[in-house]
Amino acid sequence: MKQHSVLLAVAATAIIAALAGCSTHSPYYDKDGPPSVGAHIESSSATPKIEAFRQAANRPYTVLGTRYSPITTDQPLRQRGTASWYGKQFHGNKTSIGEVYDMYQPTAAHPTMPLPSYARVTNLKNNKSIIVRVNDRGPFLHGRIIDLSYAAAKTLGYANAGTAQVEVERLTWDDIRSGRWKANTSNTNMLASATAPLTSPAPAPSLSAGISKPQSGWGVQVGSFSSEDNARSWAAHCQAVLAAVGDQRTARIVQDGMLWRVIMDQGMTYESAASAARIIGSQLGVQAFSIQK
Repeated sequence: MKQHSVLLAVAATAIIAALAGCSTHSPYYDKDGPPSVGAHIESSSATPKIEAFRQAANRPYTVLGTRYSPITTDQPLRQRGTASWYGKQFHGNKTSIGEVYDMYQPTAAHPTMPLPSYARVTNLKNNKSIIVRVNDRGPFLHGRIIDLSYAAAKTLGYANAGTAQVEVERLTWDDIRSGRWKANTSNTNMLASATAPLTSPAPAPSLSAGISKPQSGWGVQVGSFSSEDNARSWAAHCQAVLAAVGDQRTARIVQDGMLWRVIMDQGMTYESAASAARIIGSQLGVQAFSIQK
């Protein structure tokens, strides 16, 4: 394999570097590992405030072949379903609105809720509740409706279990302005189809779907993993973040022996791939490099 590394001036942690170029084993949405010893974990709720929506982060986008249409107006949303959480694998990386993800803060990712938003999430098993700031897109696998930060999942009591059945209720600007959110009495109108894609997707594909055979030409590698599931989740995250800045690139998962590589736009010339690596790396906040099979 021929490889050409492109040095990027990004402020990356060792975790990000490992994510971009090394392998990892545990699916992020089930078992992302405990926090670093001594890390401060914020156990309180986020304090809601009225924030203007980021237009770029609320445009329709495509991830893993499914088209999503984010809500673009201030309206209520209530859902029940499975919540997962994400932590070390994405800690320090950019969210869909360009902020740095901090697994120790009460934040969340949602496929179609307007960004940024605030939402109350309640664990239906133990009735624990937390208010989170929704500033990212996801989850895109296994029918989950929301991804919480490690801190939020720990507060709700399901960090060790990996998932939980929850109720998600978006706080409208009127809820925030009037202070109704403090009394847990926000608008209860339901938008059952709020997270539905523009086109109804087929049943969730098997994890073997979407694996590409190596192609000729150059592409940009943004990660390699020993877990196919991790490669899928990272590819989805990359597509969502790039789409939020108007960069509609296609992420492919290429199996290479025991590794699954996440490669963007395979089939370019060397010069195009080298240029794309600089752009993609800067947009994602990770190391990216041109690669040819």
